[in-house]
Amino acid sequence: MWKPMIDAALVREQVAALIGPVSAWESITEGENSQAYNAVAGGRALVVRVNLRRQGFDLDAWAGGLQLGEGVAVPEVVAVAAIGNAWCCASTRLPGTRLCDLDMPAAVAAAPAVAEALQRISDTPLAGATGYGGVDPATGNGRSPSWAGAVAWGVPDAWPVLDGTERQFMEDLSAATLTEAAALPDFAQLVHGDYSADNLIVAEDGTIGVIDWEGAMIGDPLWDTAYQLFWSRAWPIMRPQARAAAAADCTPEALQRLRCYMLVTGLRSASFYLTGARGPELDLMIAQLRAIPDAPETIDDLLPQAD
Repeated sequence: MWKPMIDAALVREQVAALIGPVSAWESITEGENSQAYNAVAGGRALVVRVNLRRQGFDLDAWAGGLQLGEGVAVPEVVAVAAIGNAWCCASTRLPGTRLCDLDMPAAVAAAPAVAEALQRISDTPLAGATGYGGVDPATGNGRSPSWAGAVAWGVPDAWPVLDGTERQFMEDLSAATLTEAAALPDFAQLVHGDYSADNLIVAEDGTIGVIDWEGAMIGDPLWDTAYQLFWSRAWPIMRPQARAAAAADCTPEALQRLRCYMLVTGLRSASFYLTGARGPELDLMIAQLRAIPDAPETIDDLLPQAD
């Protein structure tokens, strides 16, 4: 099980004890791993989440201290505390609408600002941080000794649950992708790690709120672009942001890195869905992996071809 099942009344009581009287409370759209609520407590508009793991909340608190510049907002984590077998986090609620809840014309209009926010993230100084891959929120350092090792993490080298040609395809693809990842040089820029339409909030003044920093890494900023490219093939609302992020000219070497990161994203996701015995999602991941071209010549080869 990935998502906690804590009674909402208990969560509300915890928030009241940590922050102050709760005057408003409602369930909101939840992620794969968390319960979520909008609340007003102690006179502050908050988002309250409950997760089995604390690490993502600590990374959200770390990200709240980043200086991302005008036009980009990150919530402030107000409180984190244990609740039952899980963790509860209350953070400030950013104004605006999640990108995934916009209609397509609004998503298209927001795409340049979303791309600019991503550029600001990758340009953020890391103040002497060391290491690569997932960020340790206590130190701001990466947890891996190399970017190549961070990319290879989580990619299975065997798919014994699959059968026949499907198993052969996935095992051949994993082997080739791991070989390619092993040759990657080190990069030391800030990467959000999950720069998707459900983690971006578009305010009326054009400010882009960026939430859910659990996947934050030190590494290659092309990772975030590749992540958008991969998911935009299955999720149309992400296509404007993917196209905006990929607008710059790419060298052949950069195209190959983008392809590698797209494959890693799909292989990790397929492994996740396989573990959870989630057939339709696994089928979708395999189909998306099959659709990624072997040798992209331009960025258009990696972009979805239709809205």
